[in-house]
Amino acid sequence: MYGQLARNVGLQSIKMNRIATAGIIIIGDEILNGKIHDTNSYYFAQKMFSLGVECKRILVVPDDELEIHNAVQLMQKYDFVVTSGGIGPTHDDITYDSLASAFKLPTELHQETAERMARLSQKNIQHEGDARKAQLRMATFPKGDNVDVIFLRDDLWVPVVGLNERFYVLPGVPQLFTKLLDSLIESFKGTRIISKSFIRYFVKTPLRESAMAPHLSKLQKEVGNDIKIGSYPHMGQGFNTISVLGREEDKSSLQYVVDYCVKNLEGEQVTDEQEKSYSEKVEDRVE
Repeated sequence: MYGQLARNVGLQSIKMNRIATAGIIIIGDEILNGKIHDTNSYYFAQKMFSLGVECKRILVVPDDELEIHNAVQLMQKYDFVVTSGGIGPTHDDITYDSLASAFKLPTELHQETAERMARLSQKNIQHEGDARKAQLRMATFPKGDNVDVIFLRDDLWVPVVGLNERFYVLPGVPQLFTKLLDSLIESFKGTRIISKSFIRYFVKTPLRESAMAPHLSKLQKEVGNDIKIGSYPHMGQGFNTISVLGREEDKSSLQYVVDYCVKNLEGEQVTDEQEKSYSEKVEDRVE
């Protein structure tokens, strides 16, 4: 299923920096004006969590070059950043151009991508005129020694374009985004991503958050910041849940927090599936 890397990329460039932190930039006016419901950031955050990578920030920006520049600056400190959207053929698809500008790079038609587009999109390809020029915008990328063009799937002509082995450009269409993100992550496993999975426990309690707050503050100070303790209201259901998050090496401390909450906060430990079902219920009333 996985394709070969483009000729200007070697496996060494994908293996360089270990990924511990991540972020995503969602690009598109249609998200900000409510026309489209963003699911890509949710999928990305879930994926990072499953791999033990901390998703530190999710940004949504319009199709605006300055806003994209600002987002790139904010995300520079994270190990792995993906962009979603803005790489189509129309005038408002400016992600490639904006990233090229942000990294002070020229853009150039990537011939291999254009050839793959013609071969894998035969029914939809335009052969001449303005429509053809518009299509080729989707194969016109930043060019430089710090740019990787990565073909990950034999069934898709669109590559993932990487910059500085940190920023990776993905489509906004959810079906394409998820396929390419999954393939990109697969290529990182065992090299840039060394699984160090999170562990999360939930405790259900009838107490109000205000009654829990002193206890949770006390527990947080006791176990330190490597463990994250949070409370989540389930309005209209008559209870709240406490989330206790850490890693494998924190297991004894996590269990201490859970046991404390069960004993002192009228708690009951519940599963991930139960917590998800509570969160998905329609809230009919507010306490």
